[in-house]
Amino acid sequence: MHLKETATPAILIDFSKLVNNIKFMSEKAEDFGVNLRPHIKTHKCVEIARLQREHGTKGITTATLGEAAHFIQAGFDDVTLAVPISTDMIEHAIQLSQKSSLKILVDHPHAVEQLASKTRGKDVILDVLLKVDCGYHRCGVDSESETAVKIVRKVIESPNLAFEGILTHAGHSYSTANIDELVKIAKREQSVMVRFARTLSRENTEMRPRTVSIGSTPTMMVTDEMQDGITEIRPGNYVFFDYTQVMLGSCNVEDCALTVLSSVISSYQDRVIINAGSTALSYDPGPRHIDPNCGYGRIFDRYEASILASDTLIVSLSQEHGRVETGQRSPLSNARIGHRIRIIPNHSCLTANLFECYSVMRESEVVARWPKYGGRSMDSTH
Repeated sequence: MHLKETATPAILIDFSKLVNNIKFMSEKAEDFGVNLRPHIKTHKCVEIARLQREHGTKGITTATLGEAAHFIQAGFDDVTLAVPISTDMIEHAIQLSQKSSLKILVDHPHAVEQLASKTRGKDVILDVLLKVDCGYHRCGVDSESETAVKIVRKVIESPNLAFEGILTHAGHSYSTANIDELVKIAKREQSVMVRFARTLSRENTEMRPRTVSIGSTPTMMVTDEMQDGITEIRPGNYVFFDYTQVMLGSCNVEDCALTVLSSVISSYQDRVIINAGSTALSYDPGPRHIDPNCGYGRIFDRYEASILASDTLIVSLSQEHGRVETGQRSPLSNARIGHRIRIIPNHSCLTANLFECYSVMRESEVVARWPKYGGRSMDSTH
């Protein structure tokens, strides 16, 4: 099927760019001598995860137990749940751990107590990772606190729990304004974890972490060397990239593998209305701390040349409508109804989450439809 026959709004994957991105990160992990465990919450797609596995990844990272169950059913048997577990999730986690290697995340003594209580007397061992705060201040323990060591002690003292290691996420890398700031965070992400791993090893040989896991797409893209002691990286967004990554300096426009295809549905002197609203692009405000005029994603002037449209700004979204202001230099200033545009989203993870199926492109041809876990329907697939 040619792209012109695809109903809009639609979410598109440029297959060549996707594979290039997957290869790049796999080769980087191999050069570093670390395991690559990609975060599949970005794409939630079995076909993409299989491509990642074909190129050397070992295991996957998920954000929910639903994602974990979906991928375990598809044959992925080494999963890390990278969100601290809540009490109501434990029974489901126990069930999944009997079907695969599932690593559970904690960052509070109470969580360990609940895990120990609910596994007591059962024929199950749960692998547990401790979440460490490396500066993001969302979840995780202070690696220099007594609480951090106390939690690990609780894990190793619990007969149905096994201490697997430590994990962190430098999510504050997305707030940086330049490469120097980003590199500084990337280095601290490593140093915090290496120091803490050494502290635990000195405390007790049973507390030595087998896994020391780090990684966000921005920090991994600017990292040129890996400290001894880091065993694993977990970037996710790199498979697609997006406009935020472009502005952070993680990639170039031509690396972005995911776009949204939309149509002009109304045209006026100073604006056009497109059929991609918040249910297609999300409300992510994008990297406004770097580019105040990023709008809700950037429109391509010429996709094949990776040229973004000038004087063209997606200024507001309602559920199914996008309002695009057009200046004199905008390629859409005289756009007719039905004119098609491609948009690079601010946040590809959120955008991908809104659709049930990807249209996979080779040049201008749709060569495959890849379903994903969750998301909204896409009319062109029915």
